Amino acid sequence: MIDYHIHTPLCRHAEGKMEDYLEEATRRGLEEVGFADHFPLKMLGVVPEIPVTMEPEELSYYVEKVKELSYRAPVQVKLGIELDYFPGKTEVTAEVLQGLPFDYIIGSVHYINDWDCTHPLYSEEYHKRSLEEVYRDYFALIENACRSGLFDIIAHVDVVKKFGHRVADDVAHDFYRHIAKVFQETNMCLELNTAGWDNKANELYPALELLRECVKKGVGVTAGSDAHAPNQVGRYFDRLEKILKKEGISHLLKFKDRKKSYYPVCSKGE
Repeated sequence: MIDYHIHTPLCRHAEGKMEDYLEEATRRGLEEVGFADHFPLKMLGVVPEIPVTMEPEELSYYVEKVKELSYRAPVQVKLGIELDYFPGKTEVTAEVLQGLPFDYIIGSVHYINDWDCTHPLYSEEYHKRSLEEVYRDYFALIENACRSGLFDIIAHVDVVKKFGHRVADDVAHDFYRHIAKVFQETNMCLELNTAGWDNKANELYPALELLRECVKKGVGVTAGSDAHAPNQVGRYFDRLEKILKKEGISHLLKFKDRKKSYYPVCSKGE
């Protein structure tokens, strides 16, 4: 299996040495992993109220450290990054990324305007807003991220359900059907993120209905644990493998130098 979403302490909300994450990946029998820590938002002119990314001066260390580990780790190690999408920041984002040697770039949405809708400290904001409007605003940002041309993968595509807030099934279905079409049109890779089982969402990101809509449209998928501690590497991959088998997903996408290839995992009926 592959785990393409591993963080490091540089983001200020993860713990453990990078070597410890790789040791856990080896213990779990993973064949390939990728570090994808949070890109320094200050380089985009964004300064979060609570530090949740590396600092600009730490980016070169991060790149060099991952590259160094890739030469001596017992598993294949890729250099990724997780980068927030912000409206109006596409040009500056493309500029700061130019020349950086990432194997893949994971796009994500944490902010709806100035509100970090994924941070526990701000979760009460859900009770002050129309949930349907929150979902509409959130998925509009996901669509724009897909269409921006900045990213290879979109992370935890429905993380807006993180704290257990869900819209009615028919409303969710409309969002899911539309965003699956966007993924198809933009040839975007969908991340299967297992961190949802460790919070009130209590399920995979994405929801199975959304995953099925994407599979029907031929959208490629990859896997990530969103590990913020070494013992979270590959978390719940046993559950994920069962879903892959049940849904007939036989391959995950791998990346190198921002070019994709297919990695066989399982097929329906095996």
